[in-house]
Amino acid sequence: MYTHDEILMPLALTVMIDHKIKDPELREFRTQANALFSLFGLDAKSEDELVEWFNTKESELSATLSGRRKNTEILRALTRFSDDAHVEAMYDAMVTISVADQEYHREESDLVKSAASIWGFQRPPLKIIG
Repeated sequence: MYTHDEILMPLALTVMIDHKIKDPELREFRTQANALFSLFGLDAKSEDELVEWFNTKESELSATLSGRRKNTEILRALTRFSDDAHVEAMYDAMVTISVADQEYHREESDLVKSAASIWGFQRPPLKIIG
């Protein structure tokens, strides 16, 4: 059984990894979160609840992503998932969030590449030219 926090953490990391929080990514974060909640058998959250969760975690995640335990925390967030259907859905959600702003960021690409490696997926090219 998973918690809302466990589902939201990889999604939030994807939004924040490049230290630039953009509206398209936040919108996609909310959309993907509720789609995943359904898959994981969790109750949906309202957009306001998801925004509140993100705002509450933002400074903590920002510090994590700037600190020396960054890789450990990312690994911890990603390795919670092992079931094929779960990792495929989480991976798809992370890719969708990372390309939502239609910009290429090395940090996002590296996060998706790490997730792909951990979960055994071929990583698609994520270079968005706009």
